[in-house]
Amino acid sequence: MTDENQATIAEAQSALESLNKIGNETISSLRPPLWLITMLSLLCGIFTFSFAVTEGENHWALGMWLSGISLVLLVLFARYSARLLGVRGLVFPPSGSGKVFLALQALFYAVVMFVGRGATVSGRPEIRLEGDFPIADLPLAPYIAAVIVSLSVAYLTYKYPTNEWVQQDASK
Repeated sequence: MTDENQATIAEAQSALESLNKIGNETISSLRPPLWLITMLSLLCGIFTFSFAVTEGENHWALGMWLSGISLVLLVLFARYSARLLGVRGLVFPPSGSGKVFLALQALFYAVVMFVGRGATVSGRPEIRLEGDFPIADLPLAPYIAAVIVSLSVAYLTYKYPTNEWVQQDASK
């Protein structure tokens, strides 16, 4: 009887490993192309930078609006093209851990954006000349926030395209 139990345990482990491998391959096939990941991350960085340095309705607000609209259009284009290829992805992950992962990402981005905005607003000089392009007067906070958001969007979109926690293969 112990030999049968050992055989069934080994078979169950190999079945779980094969299911995990199939899941990883499926997630890899759902990964967007690198040009799309690059565009998404750059647009998120531009949006973060523009949000951090905007002063009411100046040209940075226009940059924020344009990058936000471009980001939404790019995501809609990616979903539409994936649907044309026969891939029907969910907007939100079905599992609870995926929803928590998505909520933590949103919280992280919000914290980085508002900390960058707060540091930019509190670190600005009080007097500016009218008509000058004020990019030289900015502290490093909006640049740092934009780089953090841009790199984290690129990494998370590449590594977790479905926003699900998966067990990674050791061979990769």
